[in-house]
This record gives sequence, structure tokens and C-alpha cells, in this order.
Amino acid sequence: MKKIVVCLALCTAFLNVSCHQYKSVDEYVQQEYLKGELNGNVLVVKNKEVLYENSFGITHPETKEPLTAEHRFAIGSISKEFPGVAVMQLYERGNLKLDDKVSKYLKDLPSWASTISIQQLFKYTSGLPRVTWERYGENQMTVTHELLLNDLKKVKELDFEPGSDYLYSNYNPILLIHIVEAVSGQSFEDYVTQNIFKPAKMTNSYFAKAMPWKDETLPAYPFDQDNNLDAFKMDGIKFLMLFTAQDMYQYLHHLHSYKLLSKESVKLLSEREGSQSPLGVLEWDDDDLEVHHHHGEQGSYEAVIRYFPEDDLYIVILKNQKYFNVIDMADEIHDIVITK
Repeated sequence: MKKIVVCLALCTAFLNVSCHQYKSVDEYVQQEYLKGELNGNVLVVKNKEVLYENSFGITHPETKEPLTAEHRFAIGSISKEFPGVAVMQLYERGNLKLDDKVSKYLKDLPSWASTISIQQLFKYTSGLPRVTWERYGENQMTVTHELLLNDLKKVKELDFEPGSDYLYSNYNPILLIHIVEAVSGQSFEDYVTQNIFKPAKMTNSYFAKAMPWKDETLPAYPFDQDNNLDAFKMDGIKFLMLFTAQDMYQYLHHLHSYKLLSKESVKLLSEREGSQSPLGVLEWDDDDLEVHHHHGEQGSYEAVIRYFPEDDLYIVILKNQKYFNVIDMADEIHDIVITK
């Protein structure tokens, strides 16, 4: 007890210096695994070199196949970065303007489409309601892209006047996806594969077809803490993607090397009126980026990505069994690395 009190006193005396009982990232991560709270992959890259990479647990609760670095994970809301980056690429090429209304590109939506701008989709200030994921799950419905669009077209009134409030709705990136298709003349899958995956050297990530996974390449199957596979069903969803930890690092590295977008476009895309932008949370000090943080969930999947420019540090944690601890893990890994 005295040691703990002394440690707390020292931490209080020296602000911004944490007391850690862990000598290395591996010691800490291994403890999380032994506690039964880590089934997934962890990657830490500093100064363009892999500081730590390891896989923990299994890819399937029945086969017990061990996870490897090659296994792919869904990343939940982090996948919203890709329609955002795609639209900004088209903006940089002069193919669209951020104040263009949705109705300019999508003609078969209700009248509210003429009141919402692309920038309002970015900032979740469109007034579009939340997707009723609970209804789909409770009724054991297979969620298709057509179902999502049909429900969107049934929206008679927006929840608020565009630009007047904030609401984190998945309908915003769904409309961005369709704008990408309308402007580029390509499917969203083809556009992202050619303009983001390939330039960013994301060689092992791809668009999946349907959940539960059937014929996908090395998927990490999502399962809950009772070892039950996720039962949620999707088919033909345009934003259903699977990623390796290495590919998520490559994406972050190329994004923040400004090879996918200019710095000005990254700043525009990171602007937010509420808790999230399409890129999650980016903190800037004038023109200097301090951190890029994004957390995602999808069923039993949970993921977090972090980038700290000052330390040239990247942290990627992808899990197929959720324990709501990836943010804490990323915090601890960051502190271990920078205080060594």
C-alpha cells in the first residue's frame, strides 16, 4: 500500500508523467491476454519500424484456429474514413464542391436531399436520423444495401434543419458512398481499391460480401464472451470491409504522409461539430497535428487506431471478441512507449 501511495504522490508532483508497472508493451499486452480480455491483433510502429506485433487468441470459437497477423477484421465506424477520403479526393480533382447539395448527384431521394450539403454529411449535421440497427437485429433481418436505402427513402422529415445540430447517423457515410459512385462512375469497391487500397499498399484488405462470413479470405470470426458467433446478417453492404493490422498502419501512414490527400483536405475532413468527423477525432495545434484517434465497433468486433506525429508512433488494435478495453489498451501502450 505504501508503494502505491508513493507512486501516486510522485505522479501528482510531476504532471504528464505516468507511473507504470510494465517494463514493455509485451508485458502489458500479455497480461491483458492472460486476464482473458484480449482476442485479437496488436501492432505498434515507431519511426517506421515495427516496435511490437503479436496475435492473441483464436479466429473461431469452434475450430480454435490461432489468430495470425494475416487474419482480417471488421473495424466498425473506422470504415467511415474511406467514403470520407474518397469524396475529398474527388473534391481535390474538381469533380465536386463541398457545398453541393446531395440532390445534385442523387436524384431518387425525398425533397430533403436538396437541403443537405456534402459538408453537412461529413460533419453529421445533416439532420438524418439514426439507422434502426436494433430493429434489424431483433427481427433477425438480413441487412442489405437496398434495405438501408429503402428505409432512408421513407424518411419524410429530418430530425433538425441541416447545419443546426449534430447527430451521428450511419446514413451520412452511406450517402457519401453513393455520391462517390455517381461522380466517379465506378462502384465504391472499385474506386476505393484503386484510389486508396493500392496507393496505400493495403495488399491484404478487401470488400467482403456477406455476414456471417462464408467464402472470405482469412476472416477473424466475431464471437461474444460466451463463445457464441455473431448472428447479425448482412449481404451486399457496400461498406463491409476486412482489414489486417498492417494494412491499417499503411493506410494511416499514407494518409498522414499526405499521399492520399493534401494536408488541407485532411484538415477539412477532420472538422467536426460534435464528437466525430469521418476521420474520428483529430486534434490540431494550429497547423500541427497532435493525434489521430478513431474507435470502432461492429457486433463483437472492436478496433482502435492511433497516430501520434510528434513521436512518429502508430498503434493499431483489432479484436474479434469485444471487452470494451481497446481505448484503455491504446492509452497504456502509448504511455509505455513514450516513457521508456
